Amino acid sequence: MEGGTILYSRVVRIMSTIVNSMMALMVLLTAYTAMAAQNGHSHLHAHSKEHSKPELQLLNASARATRPGMSSSAAYMTIHNGTHEAVQIRSLSSPVARKTEFHTTEMNNGMMKMRRLDNFTIKPGDTLELKPGGYHVMLMGLNKPIAKNSEVPVTITFSNGDKKTVVAHATDEIKGQHMAH
Repeated sequence: MEGGTILYSRVVRIMSTIVNSMMALMVLLTAYTAMAAQNGHSHLHAHSKEHSKPELQLLNASARATRPGMSSSAAYMTIHNGTHEAVQIRSLSSPVARKTEFHTTEMNNGMMKMRRLDNFTIKPGDTLELKPGGYHVMLMGLNKPIAKNSEVPVTITFSNGDKKTVVAHATDEIKGQHMAH
């Protein structure tokens, strides 16, 4: 019996040592994680930052399908500046048109008129809505008509060097379209 008691005592001591070591390790890891998070250096923080990298986003893009005889169209989208710096729209391009410009629609002497804008600034965290009757992308000198349900690529170059392309889906049912053109 004495051998069984000695073996039991040793197992209890070993288990106790393992449990105490695990508890100490957990305390150390908790303290390290708290300090790293406070200093902004935790692995989890850096990893999640990679996946949610601040960036410019072009969302919900659509383009106006053309009718016979139309030589221009417009594209609309939402531009979100998720970066930490203000950016400007420097240039636009699309393979469907010979000329692509950023425009706004405004009231001038009782008439709605379009005006080209250069170097439009989007502040950090701001969202710019391109829609009929407001800001929009003009596609001029179309290479061919834009058919309903076709895809219209639009590339925007920003002042920070980012060049983003979005594919706008052509439709003839854009809310507010009658106001813009």
